[in-house]
Parts: sequence; C-alpha cells; structure tokens
Amino acid sequence: MKTRMKKLFIYTVGICLLPAFTSCKDDREENKYTGINKIYLSAETPVITESENIPLTVNVDLTLTCEQDLVLNFELPDDKNGVLKLENNPVTIKAGKRSATFEVVSNQKNLLTEDTYFQVGISQFPTDNLMLNETLQVRVKPNPKIPELSPQQKALIKGYKTKYGIDLNKWLGVLSCHTTVQSPADGYLQPFAAAFTKEYDGKTVITLSEQATEDMPVLKMTDNPFGLTEYLYFVLRSETVADPEFWTQQPEPQKLMKLLNWNKESKETFAVSLDAIRLKDITSTSTRLEYLGPGKNYYGAPITIVPFTYQFSALDRQNKLLESGNAEIKEINDQGASADPAYYLNCYDLVNSDNYDTPENFIKSTGNIDFATDKMTYQFLLSHANAGGYTRITVVYEKK
Repeated sequence: MKTRMKKLFIYTVGICLLPAFTSCKDDREENKYTGINKIYLSAETPVITESENIPLTVNVDLTLTCEQDLVLNFELPDDKNGVLKLENNPVTIKAGKRSATFEVVSNQKNLLTEDTYFQVGISQFPTDNLMLNETLQVRVKPNPKIPELSPQQKALIKGYKTKYGIDLNKWLGVLSCHTTVQSPADGYLQPFAAAFTKEYDGKTVITLSEQATEDMPVLKMTDNPFGLTEYLYFVLRSETVADPEFWTQQPEPQKLMKLLNWNKESKETFAVSLDAIRLKDITSTSTRLEYLGPGKNYYGAPITIVPFTYQFSALDRQNKLLESGNAEIKEINDQGASADPAYYLNCYDLVNSDNYDTPENFIKSTGNIDFATDKMTYQFLLSHANAGGYTRITVVYEKK
C-alpha cells in the first residue's frame, strides 16, 4: 500500500525522577531508587453514552510499588450536575503492587445535548511524594437522536411489507451491534506497528433513507454506523494530532494546529453517518445489502469505498476559514495538511484489485439481512493513510 509518510520506529519515554522522601520503592532493589511516585490514569476508549449504564474502567498505575497499602480518592471536579459517578472509589493499591482500577458510570440523567468532556482527577494526595501525571479526559455522548419517519416513509414501509413480505420497522431505530476490527501489522505509525484485534459492543441508529423508492428500500445509519465511530476517531487522531513522531513535527500540520486550535488536548466532537444502504434480491426470508459508493483518495482520484460522512468540529473551523477566503488555510491545505477526516480515512479503493499490495488480505464487501433469524451482518475492508494493509471489519446486528 502506498503511503505518504516514512515508517516510524517504536520508542520509549523515560520518566524524570526527582529526589524526595518516599515510602515507595522500585522492584529492582539493587538500584536503591527513591523519587516522585507518579500516578497514571488510562482507559482504552474514554467515552461514555449518557443513556447507558455501561461502566468505563479506569486503570490506575504507579511508577513505584509501595511498602504499605495506598488509598487514593478520585473525583470529577467539573461535573457540577452529577452526570457521572465513580464506583470502587476510593481505590486501594495493595502493598507491593503498582496498579488498581475503578469505574466511571453515567447517572443516566439525560441532561446533555452535545458531546461534553469531564476530567477525572484526584481529590487529595495521601503523601507528599505522590504526583498525578495528568487528569483523564472522559467524553460523554448525549442520547442519540432517533429520526421520526415522515408519512411518505411510513407508506413506503407498508408497501414493502405488501410487496416483499418484510417488516423493515424491526430494523429501524436503535440497534445493538458487535463489531470486530482486525488491523494488520507493519503500519507506518506506532499504534499500527503490530497487528491487533479490537471488539466493540455498540448501538447504531438506523432509519429509512430519503433515497428509498417503492421498488428499492434504502437504509441510512444516522449515528455510529457499524459501531465504528470511536475506532475511526482513534485512527484519525493517531494519523494526526496524537502522532508525536511525524505529523505534529511537520511545518504545515503545525501551522494548521495553531490556526484551528486543534491538538491532542482540544475538546472536539466527531460523528459519523452512512447513507445509501440498498436492499437487493429481496425475499421474505433474506436480502442482500449493497453499501459501497464513490469517494476520493488523497490525490483527488475517484475510488470506491464505504462512503462515510464525517462531522468533525476541527473541520468545521477549517471550512469557516476557507469560506472566509483565508489565504493561509488554503495554502496549508494545498501543502497536504488538513482537518478533513476523509483525507486520512478510507484512502484506498475496495474494488480495483490493482491497488492491493497484499491480495491475500482482500475480502469482498458483503452485507445481508436474514429475516428468519433476525440477523444483519456485514463484512468489509477499511483503510487509512499509514496502515500496513487493509483492516477487516465484521459487524453483527442481532434482534433479541
């Protein structure tokens, strides 16, 4: 696969150690290490949907082990309305250990109307030699909006039941899905250097598309298509502001970040949708689904992809500057730096096999609804600018 960036090597970052009295010690006794004991907070995907009570597990890790039990009390300093709560808090890290966990859970008050960020911090340090490396930023998503069907759409759905013997109402609204992402090895950025598999249990909002006709039902995923929104945002950040080695070190991206106030810490909103999922070869027991559509690679050449539509706050700011005639942002874009997710995601054709450097990794994009078993399944490929190959996606929606 062609790439625009050099391959990166994996590196490690040392921790600056300051002399101080401590009750904690390093596991390597021969080093006789003493120093500031840093507390690190992390979560695999620090995102919560307000309407769900699925807990977010937060990992607590120390630089050093401690000779005595250590009790840490965490807090949500900017959550004035009680949107979230902490469970298994305070946290006790046992003597001789370095890690523990606690959970952040939604109170399901349904107060939010847009993505909102909350900080997880520590209320008080039990000893002077402890330091929180940084607070954990958790993004809380409001309840997804479910589009209301128009009288015309309701009439179409009734017609499909008469013509094909299918009830599409069962496949509209909020549907739960299980998504498996298989990323190949040899990517050109550190997060993609080794192969990995991620699994997501999510929910998608599906409605009848405005493209639907009497003869062809068409679906639209208005929120979290295929359960992939968070994965796509992870890839976008990894390709741009969360890449410490290459992208953020280049002149044009640096100008772009400054001009848009877009960086690793900026609080952005990111949403994805997918229209034109066409039902073909319909019977009363099953239907084939077609969803590939036109796109462009980063050279502007036409390709066939899964044509996601992205809504991204940094892109909104970029577009406003372009619309105002800002010459600097146009020059930055012309030089290859952009806040457009489509510039980094889905950059390679999914039909023309000549574009594959690893044909054995190719799978045909498929989709199907089995009305008899109440399952909707998809299998397809994704790509991104600095991947080592194509990422395989498998999605299962199952009515229970």
